[in-house]
Amino acid sequence: MLSPVSQLLVRNRQRFTGRWLLVNPQDAQVFQELDGDICGFHQYFDIYTQACEQGQADKHHFGVSYPLKQAFDGIVIMMPKAKEQAQMLIANLVHCLVPDGQMLLAGDNKGGVKSAPKLFAPYSEHCVKLDSARHCALYGMQPDKPLPEFAVDNWLKEVTLNVGKHQYPIAFLPGVFSSGSLDPATRMLLENLHPVPKGRVLDFGCGAGVIGCYLGLENPQAEVVMADVSALALYCAEKSATNNGIKATVIPSHGLNAIDGSFAAAYTNPPFHTGLNTDYDVTLGFIRQLSKFLQPGAVLQLVANGFIPYLPILQENFKAVKVAAESSKFRLYLAK
Repeated sequence: MLSPVSQLLVRNRQRFTGRWLLVNPQDAQVFQELDGDICGFHQYFDIYTQACEQGQADKHHFGVSYPLKQAFDGIVIMMPKAKEQAQMLIANLVHCLVPDGQMLLAGDNKGGVKSAPKLFAPYSEHCVKLDSARHCALYGMQPDKPLPEFAVDNWLKEVTLNVGKHQYPIAFLPGVFSSGSLDPATRMLLENLHPVPKGRVLDFGCGAGVIGCYLGLENPQAEVVMADVSALALYCAEKSATNNGIKATVIPSHGLNAIDGSFAAAYTNPPFHTGLNTDYDVTLGFIRQLSKFLQPGAVLQLVANGFIPYLPILQENFKAVKVAAESSKFRLYLAK
């Protein structure tokens, strides 16, 4: 079923004449509903994979930014949760429009799309509300101001974290979890870390690489694998690993779909949101499938908000589960 934002785009299908780019659509089906030359730019691996499976994979790009050499008659950006991520996307994609090309911003009214006039102001004197439906809105503009140069690394910020035994730098981009700070649940995991074994260890939902880099610092003989659905997170994780002198393998994956091999341990502060919505499905699938990837005697350390009912699912899938640490907000599980 199409998301409300995609339904709004389909309602405006007559606008998409010429060559258009859809940026971070919430579902892949929208590409089948729109006619014409429609391409996709995806910063999230799940929708990218689904879109490629529908055919014309060459029209879809997964990455942290879009190649500036491309040119489109129009671009539609789906409003991300973080406004700074929207700013970075706009700064990148204004360079990918033909002269007099259109840039649109679509999103849920509660998700920040109403800030479109301010987001577009550095590039155009005029921003127009084009349509609204399904509690969503569509805004548009044509750039008419000089365009500043764009480079992803200009949007990076590096923060030095001090946790447990280590002080180490982490690179953050807009839109990456806990951008610029140490999430308190992750701190609980790292301060109560089970000994990191030799061999392959998995940081699932790695974000900027906070856990994965700590694992590599804790045991340089560990082979750290960091996996995430977000291209922004993976870019940061690679930067963070390099800056800490850690040899890490960084893998785009939705759940465990792109993971292979076995692991001596797994660690995670798993996501429980998809966009603005609460979504436990990815983490529940991870817990149910993980045993196939764990070596005999391997452990999982999972930290989460205390109200999320992960304990029964962990007990169904692991021989031994205990609460290793707990606060008024968070709970750290150790499963063997």
